[in-house]
Amino acid sequence: MAEPFTYHDDGGDDLEPAEREVACRYYLDAGPQHTEFVTQFLGPSECGKFDVLWEESDWTEEVTVAVAWMPRGQLQGFELWQALALAFWNVKKEGEYWENADCIEIIDRPDTLVDAEAFRAVLTAVWPGDSDEA
Repeated sequence: MAEPFTYHDDGGDDLEPAEREVACRYYLDAGPQHTEFVTQFLGPSECGKFDVLWEESDWTEEVTVAVAWMPRGQLQGFELWQALALAFWNVKKEGEYWENADCIEIIDRPDTLVDAEAFRAVLTAVWPGDSDEA
């Protein structure tokens, strides 16, 4: 399996969503007066070459952005989300120096692919010392 690419790599700006499924929703507290409502989606790119973790935020005027992607067809459903989410959150930790997941409030909804427990498990894998914090 190829390693996922993230928005820190080249190429994400050229990707456009074809269809998508709501994977998860969360609030991101990024500082004073900066709380974002974020929705992540899972779906193929319009070119058909990639499976993509897309993200929209009320702070980005609901522009859909590719945050992690991999060649199409390697994984599906939850396993695809998990691989892409781990790549995305690891970039937040390593590339943007996030110290913990304290700023993330997961919204547990039945209409999403990923439940809160699975989301927390990914955050715990990235920030093992924060398992009670997320």
